[in-house]
Amino acid sequence: MTSTPKPLVLLIALLMVSWVPNVMATDSDGDGVNDSADDFPNDPCADTDTDGDGMPDTISCPSSSGTVAYTSFEDPFTNGAKYFDTGSESVSRYLWNNANEPDIAHNQTTGAEMGFTLYYTSTGGVGLTDGDYFGTANYTGTVGNYTDGTQGYQMGDVDGMVTLTLDDVTADSMAFDLYVQGGSGNSYENSDHLIIRFVGSTSTVELVNATGATGGGNNGGFAPYMGVWTSFSSNISSLGQGNLEFEFTSNSQSESVYVDNVVFSSSNSGNGTTTTLVEDDDDDNDGYLDVNDAFPLDASEWADSDGDGIGDNADADDDNDGVDDSADDFPLDPNEDTDTDGDGIGNNADDDDDGDSYSDSVENDCGSDPLSSSSIPTDTDSDGTCDTLDSDDDGDGVDDTNDDFPLDPNEDTDTDGDGTGDNADNDDDGDGVDDAYDDFPLDPNEDTDTDNDGTGNNADDDDDGDGYLDQNELDCGSDSLDSSSIPLDSDGDGTCDALDVDDDGDGVINSEDAFPLDPYEWEDTDGDGIGNNADADDDGDGYDDSVDWAPLDPTEWMDTDGDGVGNNADVDDDGDGYNDNIEDACGSNPMDGMSIPTDTDSDGTCDEIDTDDDDDGVPDSEDWDPLDASEWQDSDGDGKGDNVDDDDDNDGISDLMEERCFSDPLDANSVPTDTDGDGDCDPIDYDDDGDGFTDINEGWCGSDPLDVNSVPVDSDGDGECDAIDDDDDNDGISDEDEITGGTDPLETDSDDDGVDDNEDAFPDDSSEWIDSDGDGEGDNADSDDDGDGWPDSVEDNCGSDSMDSASVPDDLDDDGMCDDQDPDDDGDGFGDDVDVFPDNPNEWIDTDIDGLGDNEDDDDDGDGWLDTSEDSCGSDSMDSTSVPNDIDGDGICDELDSDNTDGPDYVPDDNNTPGFGLVLATLAILCAAMIVGRRRQ
Repeated sequence: MTSTPKPLVLLIALLMVSWVPNVMATDSDGDGVNDSADDFPNDPCADTDTDGDGMPDTISCPSSSGTVAYTSFEDPFTNGAKYFDTGSESVSRYLWNNANEPDIAHNQTTGAEMGFTLYYTSTGGVGLTDGDYFGTANYTGTVGNYTDGTQGYQMGDVDGMVTLTLDDVTADSMAFDLYVQGGSGNSYENSDHLIIRFVGSTSTVELVNATGATGGGNNGGFAPYMGVWTSFSSNISSLGQGNLEFEFTSNSQSESVYVDNVVFSSSNSGNGTTTTLVEDDDDDNDGYLDVNDAFPLDASEWADSDGDGIGDNADADDDNDGVDDSADDFPLDPNEDTDTDGDGIGNNADDDDDGDSYSDSVENDCGSDPLSSSSIPTDTDSDGTCDTLDSDDDGDGVDDTNDDFPLDPNEDTDTDGDGTGDNADNDDDGDGVDDAYDDFPLDPNEDTDTDNDGTGNNADDDDDGDGYLDQNELDCGSDSLDSSSIPLDSDGDGTCDALDVDDDGDGVINSEDAFPLDPYEWEDTDGDGIGNNADADDDGDGYDDSVDWAPLDPTEWMDTDGDGVGNNADVDDDGDGYNDNIEDACGSNPMDGMSIPTDTDSDGTCDEIDTDDDDDGVPDSEDWDPLDASEWQDSDGDGKGDNVDDDDDNDGISDLMEERCFSDPLDANSVPTDTDGDGDCDPIDYDDDGDGFTDINEGWCGSDPLDVNSVPVDSDGDGECDAIDDDDDNDGISDEDEITGGTDPLETDSDDDGVDDNEDAFPDDSSEWIDSDGDGEGDNADSDDDGDGWPDSVEDNCGSDSMDSASVPDDLDDDGMCDDQDPDDDGDGFGDDVDVFPDNPNEWIDTDIDGLGDNEDDDDDGDGWLDTSEDSCGSDSMDSTSVPNDIDGDGICDELDSDNTDGPDYVPDDNNTPGFGLVLATLAILCAAMIVGRRRQ
């Protein structure tokens, strides 16, 4: 019996193995994530690193007991140096890596210790400028020795609030050591506090909540931990993933808190798997820890103050208060947007918006503007209550309602209402009598008591107490204030003179009687003491009554014009219409109605005193004719004034012409210039030399406007001389361009090719005149006139326009042969006459005529079996009648099916070892070749 050669057995085995799928995907660390998707394929505790910094986003090890995470602050997170802040203490922020805070630096740990963050929250104190410490500390003068290693973490004199937060961790228990340092006596006040808590995903537990004391030197809740290391531990198994926080507030250099030996442990039993990796507390590497990052996987965002899902960097209104950040004084506070006084407290929370030390409520009540520091309530007496609310504004003890001077503490009463308080007023009752002389200083109706009977004279009906009523004494002319003065009755008629209408009984009432006690006289017109009955000149004007026009008027005795007004009162005695004083000044007789002043210009001023008699604006002393308002000068002395004389200097040329021609119309020696003698002087003559060219053109063209023989040159006769014509030959090309280009600026067709220079692309080449593609080669010599890369002859044959660069032949395969002449348009090696897809270089046949080319079609013959399967199973993938054998109908051909009686024996895994089957197949082929070689031998 002939045995099967060993090489053949090997070949068969290798062929079989090469087609067995690798059902196990590669997961080197066994953490359930394939190596191809595992950023840490050899560490079972981590698999994802979003920011690619070598630190896993999360760490989750298989159950084990012992330490989960720890820190003893031995890695140099911070420099431990004294921290002096130069930033704004109204801004809360992380305290490291800031441009204005060089003394604090945070370096991510590269060892096994946990990382942490330190955040400063402003509380309006003096800030971090007076000896504040943050970071690791290695000196032992205060704490003695650290409980673990040589360093711990110190927070001292924060002048605000700081929060130390360790990285997220999941553990069953935690432990740490605490040391509190304080000064002597009552160091920690009630404004100081220390809170230590573990903030888990399900709940939070507080281990310490200490507040300083209000007095007595006992340091309040800080006392139990001062001056000694205290160890804390807690079960946190039910709190979920979270972090340990230390929140500290203080304001003294002697106040510090130290932390050391933080350990998180797990009590679960398991395989004891551990890792040297440190969980990434900043997955997107944007500088913000995930626990504080609203977008932990987006490096461009880390905060979403208003929780609207839009990061602050992209959000125009971070706090969603309706005010854009650019106009918002508090862009991260939805309750605030304006800080009028710039004190760091928004107006909504600030009870004194303008910072003028008056609360807004007080200013509103007092009527001042709470948003303007220059507007403050008025408080006259400075008692702290504004006048609006103060019942006694001036603080003088008299309520404003009863105080005549509510703003003057020195006055409260004004008896006479004159605006001057009684304390300062010399006449309190305003009766015109100083209080010092007023018998009744507070009674405006009384000031005198003549008879001292206690009743003021105004109310007393007998002031002098003489038995005569005041009214009778007043009526009778006696002194009601003098008891020795009693009424008089001159005519003894029983009626006192004061009440008698005719004291002397002469029949003329006293009011009309100049001598009321003389029964023989009753009138004295001139008041000379002599009654008219005895006086020869009653009015005392020096004219006897017999010749006096007005004998009873001492101011008049004559009326010249008989107008009823005496001459003394009459301003025009003679009635001629001119006042007497004017006639006196002008030399006419004011007593003669026929004598009146001369007034040539009727301006109301007679010529004798008028300096311009004819009112022509020229003084008479300078006026050629002072009585003619239309003339005042005769320049040529011809007896005719210049205004009517049309040739003032008598030089034979009218004044108007001399003015137009700029010669002097008042100077006979000054006459206009007329070069061409045409009657038009040169200043108004457009052609001074009469040569037919205007002076302006001759000036532009360089010829002499005063020389008839000098005229401009105009080569092309276009009416524009060569000197100003930029195209002397009028060929459309400027002289400058023709000179530069070497053509004749005086010749329209320089190369005589029949095409004018302005239309000739080659004006100095008679063999060319057009260059369609602008390549510098004329069309007559250019084989590609439109410069589109296609020769003119090819374009003519291919149907495109050889003169249009936008018109090019179709050439699908870019082989330089247009499609009209190309037997294989898509250049796939199959002629268009046999190519099912003549315009697709990737396809040329469609075996199953399904519209999908075989190269793209994974089932070329459309028999329901993939081409790859048919190739593996031995059927023809190009023949729909040729299909693989599959006895059990499980979709795996018999050639590959290890069990033809049931369904699939395995489930293919996309994570099989790449190329393993190909390697085995290659080995099989080599073995086959060896066998064939041996047989041939």
